[in-house]
Amino acid sequence: MKRLLLSFVMLALVLTACSKDESKPANGEVEDPKAKETVQDTKEVEETKESYTPREAAYYEIDGIERELTEIEQEMLRHPGIFSGENYDEAKVKVALDQLPDDLTEEQYVEELKYLFTEDYHEELETLLTFDSTIEIDIDRPDETVNAPTLKKAHYAILVDASGSMAARTGGKTRMESAKEAVMEFAEQIPENATISLRVYGHKGSNSSADKGLSCDSTEVLYNSNFEKAGFQSALSQVKPVGWTPIALGLQMVQGDIPEGTDDVVVYVVSDGIETCDGDPVQEAKNLVSADIQTVVNIIGFDVDNEGQQLLKEVASAGNGEFTYVSSEQDLKKYMRAQYEEIQKRWLEWKEAGKEQAYEIKEEKKALAYDTKESMKEKSTREKERMKEAQEYLKERFEDYDHPARKIFSDIVDYGNAKWRYAVDNGNRLWREAVDNGNREWREYVDEGNEKIRETIDKKNGN
Repeated sequence: MKRLLLSFVMLALVLTACSKDESKPANGEVEDPKAKETVQDTKEVEETKESYTPREAAYYEIDGIERELTEIEQEMLRHPGIFSGENYDEAKVKVALDQLPDDLTEEQYVEELKYLFTEDYHEELETLLTFDSTIEIDIDRPDETVNAPTLKKAHYAILVDASGSMAARTGGKTRMESAKEAVMEFAEQIPENATISLRVYGHKGSNSSADKGLSCDSTEVLYNSNFEKAGFQSALSQVKPVGWTPIALGLQMVQGDIPEGTDDVVVYVVSDGIETCDGDPVQEAKNLVSADIQTVVNIIGFDVDNEGQQLLKEVASAGNGEFTYVSSEQDLKKYMRAQYEEIQKRWLEWKEAGKEQAYEIKEEKKALAYDTKESMKEKSTREKERMKEAQEYLKERFEDYDHPARKIFSDIVDYGNAKWRYAVDNGNRLWREAVDNGNREWREYVDEGNEKIRETIDKKNGN
């Protein structure tokens, strides 16, 4: 019995030992449950890292930019963040920040904040990149059409009476000599883009009855071009007082002297008498002004008797012009001075119009550059402040001092400041260019206008 009991005790000890051996690892080390949990956590973190996909930024495109964009310009074309501008919602921002993984790099956290808060700069950037700071005003130089509301292409037709009576002397000079001096002085004042013609009538034969037919059929254009002093003076010197007075013929033929594309025509008829060739100058004046081209017929009567004055007034009236009676060289120059005053007035108007347009365009471009700059500054400041607030929130979430989210403050500030500085530098540069170009164009109109006005005053005063 004792042996049997002893056998049961030994068997129990053996079973107990075997049970303890089976609970140990094969290498004899004891397994730590906490270590097993750590391995599991590490595996989950690795899976999280592998599952994170960096944000792929989208960018606007601007056509017509010939140079390569800088890095900051490219950044300013990034599509706006989901909480940019008026879309900002603090509660939703915190939810989005809470969803960010806790193991991103500094660069990845910055990219996430860009995705959330980047402002929309692409319209302002396009304005700066395509900004044209040039200011060029193109106003036609003045012509001498007094009633013209705008500056047009003008032609000045001067008809000179070559009748024998123009050889009569008045004040120490012949009427022809005085007329030539006044015509030459006047011709020198026409605008550079205008044309001028010189036509003589009654210049063949003589003022005898035998030569009436020849003289009354004679008219010839001696000059027709832009004014060139030597050429015009040479043509004028050919006019000699010899024949009769076919004013109607001269008015009829002057239509062929008008260059194609002319807007306005001013005809000056210089004569010392009435029509003596049986023509109808009143009708011819009407025919001129009824054409498609705006035409004015002015008559300068040189030492004309009462009957002649009345008839020449009728011609001028029919030609929508004026009749001016002069009895001496002084009177003729007085009339021409009045014409110079009109030219002077036109140059003054031209100058003032150029100044006004240059100023207006300058102010428009200044405002565009300034407003664009201020808009970009405002957006960059708002973007930076929101990203700084988001980083503060992440610092509270991640208390570890060495956590990457706690180290991106300077990156945020530098990023925002770079945009702000770009806006300031380029906005100010374009503003200054607009100012300089506008002032330069303004000054060119002032200088040229004043020069032309002085020249006209000198000619008016006979200097």
